[in-house]
Amino acid sequence: LMDSAHVALSRQTNHTGMAQLIAGFGELALNFIPSVGNFISVDLQQEGAKIYEALLREGVIVRPVANYGMPQYLRVTVGNNSENQRFLTALKKVLSK
Repeated sequence: LMDSAHVALSRQTNHTGMAQLIAGFGELALNFIPSVGNFISVDLQQEGAKIYEALLREGVIVRPVANYGMPQYLRVTVGNNSENQRFLTALKKVLSK
């Protein structure tokens, strides 16, 4: 926390990554819970566990949150540009099946 340059870079990376994910969800017509943290919860409009499993097969790890009473949502950690793009590409692929 004393490394202010690192903290600033981390905050900027998170801010940019969050915007990238939100834009991707918009392209896929998916709702989400607004967040100011390092993760976002997206409403898949279907059983989240199935999408979670399909994403795992694509090599993408997210977190199902059915145990929080949100069976249609997945919790996605904000990553860097390439990580977020990999997730969004995999999500689009599994949702199209």
